[in-house]
Amino acid sequence: MPEDRRELTKEIANFVVATRLENTPHDVIERGQIHLLDALGLGIAGTESAVFKKIKTYIGSGDRNKTSSIFCNSLRVSPSSAALANGTAMHADNYDDTNPQPTPARNGGMHAGAVVIPAALAVGEALGATGAELSAAMHCGLEVACKLNHGINARHYQSGYHATSSLGIFGATAAAARLFKLDEAGVINALAIATAKAGGLRGNFGTMTEQIHCGTAAESGVAAAQMARSGITGAPAIFERKNGWFGATAGGFIPEAICGKLGKPWAIVDPGTSIKPWPNGALTHPAMELMLKLMSENEIKPDKIQEISVQTNQRVRETLVHDNPKNASEARFSMPFALAALVLNGHAGLRTFSDQMVTNTTLKALMKKINFSSYSQIENDYSNVTTLIKLKMNDGQVINGRADFARGSKKAPMNWEEIEKKFRECADHGTWPCEKQTAILSFVRDLESSPKLEQLISALTI
Repeated sequence: MPEDRRELTKEIANFVVATRLENTPHDVIERGQIHLLDALGLGIAGTESAVFKKIKTYIGSGDRNKTSSIFCNSLRVSPSSAALANGTAMHADNYDDTNPQPTPARNGGMHAGAVVIPAALAVGEALGATGAELSAAMHCGLEVACKLNHGINARHYQSGYHATSSLGIFGATAAAARLFKLDEAGVINALAIATAKAGGLRGNFGTMTEQIHCGTAAESGVAAAQMARSGITGAPAIFERKNGWFGATAGGFIPEAICGKLGKPWAIVDPGTSIKPWPNGALTHPAMELMLKLMSENEIKPDKIQEISVQTNQRVRETLVHDNPKNASEARFSMPFALAALVLNGHAGLRTFSDQMVTNTTLKALMKKINFSSYSQIENDYSNVTTLIKLKMNDGQVINGRADFARGSKKAPMNWEEIEKKFRECADHGTWPCEKQTAILSFVRDLESSPKLEQLISALTI
């Protein structure tokens, strides 16, 4: 592709340096607190996961002279290692927030929070940052990651990249660079360094490698900012230049989706960020909510069902690839498993997506009745996740339903009270003391006025 003369990389760097928290809209600040609380709860719950325990083993026993903390532990490690561990924990259960594409024509949302937040926390702790400094870095990082995803050509996702990792890294880089107080040239160098580390493939969905995508992107973003701080340089205009990031990985970008759009509006409020009500792939959630509605309205019993037909767009079908999952990781990317679990149990929580449930014979028998396919064409009024369900009952009755969004999305957002309930459920899953839960809640509520992060770190660690 020819070199694009728009100075996109410079524009991003200027945004990171120049953004002021006091000029950030109140609704953006409020949503940031909600997403921070959600991420912290997920991080606590995720410390119970097998993948987190393996990552902790990989990192080692820790060094008490190091500067950053790992959740629910006494370990002190480097900022990049803390970002790796805590980012992995936040994403381990696939329960983290989702940043959607703004239009149905685009492909691939992302989980920016579980990349940006652990990076910001790790660096913020190491530097003795204030709550306001953490907030500003977090918002800068989230905005950069989301707008890059809005602007990159759809080919990026279609080619197999997992945007959470491949683009999330730049949000982590931006957050870390902001906390390190890099100047515009330094941020540009950090972003260029990050391109040497950026990756993550959808081919790993349903594996532990996908579970560590957030952690590795957070780790690499911190490292990129540290390298730039140490004087390592990179190519200017790395996003827009010929053979730069956009050209190499997507064949270009959409200028009108990102140029002049950073913070105008903020992506966290428009198109918004979805909070997950269930710990699995967000693309299943419209179907799950619809299934619960149909079951309630029609008093459906599992043994009365002959067939469940589910249709989504082709992108959703190609992402939820595990129709017959063999373990908990695959189950999180399985439409048949999610719906069968709901029909059998009436709910789906952290313990639903387990290796034990995958082998449940009753659930497996019900999964065989579920036909998951894509519809032939996208109608004008379909959303990114429009889902159609047809239930055929043994008595010949046919029940149809349609869902265009799920609870937790911008059209049906969760409020603070609902997020607090989810946070406590996650923290209880991680067997975290109630008094520490309360301290975390208090800190997040007063984030921007907190003089230091010590209160939060103390509540997150042993």
